[in-house]
Order: sequence, then structure tokens, then C-alpha cells
Amino acid sequence: MILKSFKCHFGKSKKNLFTFKELENLLNLRPFVNNERLMVAGDTEYKWQGYSWQTDQNGWPISSLKKLLNEHSAYIRDCGKANKKINELCVELEKIFNRPVDCHIYFSFKKNMKGFGKHKDLANNFIVLCQGKIKVEVWADKKIEKIMTPGDYVYIPAEIYHKITPLTDKRLSCSFPVSHHKNDRLFDEREWLTL
Repeated sequence: MILKSFKCHFGKSKKNLFTFKELENLLNLRPFVNNERLMVAGDTEYKWQGYSWQTDQNGWPISSLKKLLNEHSAYIRDCGKANKKINELCVELEKIFNRPVDCHIYFSFKKNMKGFGKHKDLANNFIVLCQGKIKVEVWADKKIEKIMTPGDYVYIPAEIYHKITPLTDKRLSCSFPVSHHKNDRLFDEREWLTL
């Protein structure tokens, strides 16, 4: 993958970057379903009680999580080391931008499910579709619209309006936001621990 331009554009990236099986593993680990890490599209009012052994009482219980997955698109942030391939792509992007990069893992389980709507971000975003199919709309100099399939990417500069619509029942994508703070040099340690 080579980022050809810092203008909005589409291209090809790594296939098999992240799978639904890997997402399943994350959704079953309480630190990844903390209500400050797992972000949900739309208005949600879920309440729950913690468990005896939980050190973090803010983790979504499976019963609430199952209901959420049936009704909303969502993403998990702080996933720059969710697997080795994601970590390696973060390294590549950090070299290009010379700024810290994270990974947000987006997912939905019904086509045309309400997502995050038309919005703009403070950060530059490099979005890779892992599984499923999505429609991407970007309002740069003019409106650009494209259907993405696994392995496709879109680069969306900061402050550019965009909207993602799932076109398949299962959609999984990784969004790599680039820190928008000019002096941010607090990079993650990207060495991959092997045992």
C-alpha cells in the first residue's frame, strides 16, 4: 500500500487485515467493550450492573451487547495493536504522516443500518474495508461516491464531510485516524511482542 496523495482518493490496501473471528475475540474481552472504548451510532440508553470479579464495571455485558449489535453500527477505538497486521499498517502510516496513528474498528450486522451519518473528523482518516461491502460518499471539491469491497481503502483528509453506508448484512472496516495535533509526538511503542 502506498498513500499516493494527501487529497481524498480511493485505492487498494491489504486484504485480510482483520476478521470477524478476531472481532468476536475482542467483543468477548471486557477491556474492549468498555463504554468509553466501544462507541455506538445513534441514541442508546443501555444500563447494566457489573459482575463480582470485574475490575472495570463499565464493560458491556453480552446480553446488552447482543441487543446493540442488532440495532446499531459501532466501533472500538484504541485498537492500533489489535493484531500484528494492524500494528504494521499503523507503523507505515506513522512514517508517512510523522504523527501518531490509531485504529478504530467499525462493524455492523445489517445492511443499511443507521451509522454515524454525514460528518467530518478533526483527523485525517485512512479507511480499509476488511469484510462486506460499503458505499462511501465524500464531499470534497465535489461529491465523490464509490462502492468499496474488501481490500479497498479511502483516504479522507481532516474536515472533509463523509458518510459510510453498509450494503451487506456484515460489514467490518478499520479506520486509521492520524493525530491532528501538529506537535503530537507521543507515538505508541510499535514493537510486536512475541513469546
